[in-house]
Amino acid sequence: MRTVATGGRLLWGLAGLATAASLAIPGGRLITSAGEPSRNLPDTVTRVVTVRQPVTTVSVQSADAPVVVTAGPVHRVRVIETISYYPQGGRPPAVPQPVSRGILTLAEPQCVCSVGFTVTVPPGTGVAADTEGGPVTVSGAAGANLDSGGGPVRAAGITGHLIVSSQGGNVMVRGLTGPLDADTGGGKLLASGIDTATATVITSGGAARIRFTVAPDAVFVSTGGGPAALTVPGGPYALTASTYGGSEAVRIATDPAAGRSITVTTGGGHLQIAPA
Repeated sequence: MRTVATGGRLLWGLAGLATAASLAIPGGRLITSAGEPSRNLPDTVTRVVTVRQPVTTVSVQSADAPVVVTAGPVHRVRVIETISYYPQGGRPPAVPQPVSRGILTLAEPQCVCSVGFTVTVPPGTGVAADTEGGPVTVSGAAGANLDSGGGPVRAAGITGHLIVSSQGGNVMVRGLTGPLDADTGGGKLLASGIDTATATVITSGGAARIRFTVAPDAVFVSTGGGPAALTVPGGPYALTASTYGGSEAVRIATDPAAGRSITVTTGGGHLQIAPA
């Protein structure tokens, strides 16, 4: 698990944070024999905190634990922490939640522990998340920059720029009204309801399937051997398609002089471009 330096961090309950509800619910410790709990297994507690300061962006860092961020009908950010820790050290660790210039930072403290975050944010809040292998789910954010380190990524209803790096994890996008930049590192990318002017997708062997709801200005897709399937409305498009021997099915109007462009390379994978 990651060790995060936290010198000068704000501890639980210090200035600027008001706890609307604070729950410490010990998880059931596994039983090994004769009803005695194992001292080598972690305990789990859940805490709920409401952040009182105004927040424009939430930045979340977690090692292998899930992160879920959802925009909802709230005026303040609400954080649910799920902390797994070893009880030999006493009480569960405090999780710092500093806010600086509108940016709320959520990160694991310096301890042998794991912290997952479930966060509800007001509409219009941006999100950055780095999970080092844990799954990431973000919905309704005003833009998101997500690095899962191998974990799966789900993004829905993003109203700004979406940047994703999954390093082998699969990526699912549903509903996007900002630019898309995604590098899956081998994972699949499935995207639907994409209403954006520009999209750049690199999958390094994974499949890429993208359905646009409006005609994009510029699309670049490189699968490195995986299949590519695009659905686009309108046209014509200036099309550059390279399959290196793979099959190709293009059913949209094309024109080298068109103002809108699509570039797709599959490295041998099947390529399909169809009208919406």
